[in-house]
Amino acid sequence: MDRVETVPVPACPVCGRGDAPVLHADLEDRAFGVAPGRWTMRRCTCGAGFLDPRPADHEVGRLYATYYTHEPPSPNVAPTGIGMLLRRLRDGYANAQLGHDRESGLRAGALLGRGIPPVGALMERPLRSLPPGRVLDVGCGSGLFVGEANAAGFDARGIDLDEQAVAVARAAGLPVDTARLEEVAEQEPGSYDAVTMSHVIEHVTDPVAFLGAARTVLRAGGLIWIATPNLGGVGHRRFGREWRGLEPPRHMVVFDRPSIELALETAGFADVRWLRPTPVHHHIHAISANGAAGRVPTDLVGKRKSDVRRGARYDALAQVRRHGNDELLLLARAV
Repeated sequence: MDRVETVPVPACPVCGRGDAPVLHADLEDRAFGVAPGRWTMRRCTCGAGFLDPRPADHEVGRLYATYYTHEPPSPNVAPTGIGMLLRRLRDGYANAQLGHDRESGLRAGALLGRGIPPVGALMERPLRSLPPGRVLDVGCGSGLFVGEANAAGFDARGIDLDEQAVAVARAAGLPVDTARLEEVAEQEPGSYDAVTMSHVIEHVTDPVAFLGAARTVLRAGGLIWIATPNLGGVGHRRFGREWRGLEPPRHMVVFDRPSIELALETAGFADVRWLRPTPVHHHIHAISANGAAGRVPTDLVGKRKSDVRRGARYDALAQVRRHGNDELLLLARAV
């Protein structure tokens, strides 16, 4: 397999400073195995980690040849039994907390979510903590969230650069297009109430410009929802180069709290609200632990009972440490 052509990154993509020291050298693509060679990540004083050199723009497509977004989204089947009860509880929470108006909602959902914060976080995650409105899901992959959002009453559309993933989404009848965020910003400025990015911002080479384009498509006061790996969390501190959130060379820039706050502020956002991560970050931790133990850090792990118990212990540790979880989860407002 041919090596990936690269380009140097002389300055931090977030703050522009040069001479960032090496954080990890000789990293390998152990997650998907499609990018031969070794990779170096630097860490700037602003807190951001970035690849230097990084893959050249024309090489990016091959990095996703076997990516998980090429699988069809699960069919959006109407729930029954316990599934219906859980949906009604979630809808009740969304009505009370997020301004939705779902007739099926049970008030008990609001009481449950408010009384037990981890349950509230689980109820919010499928709705990305958003009020109803027009939503653009950037880097939507096969359209899983787009389908769920529209079923929940949103007016949602998705965009992605991966033509194979978009084809899968469109075959499922979802409103998804192959497009760049910058193109949407030029064609539809101020047209959306919310932009969502689930584990996307770490894949772009110029995150500040990318966030700036997101600001352009939003109306004044619109919201951006972001989920991304946390370079400042317990997982990276424990597992170092084996931490799943590094994922070279697809993850070009990896953030901690201060660096993503800086990027958001520079791009025209304010009022960052930090959301409680859900068990997604347990999965990151379990995969990292397998890699550190010398096992293949495959995404098939993280579902065993031992992984769940280990993730729960890790979560308890992360909760008592500032910025501790493996995932940064936030909302910010366009100004």
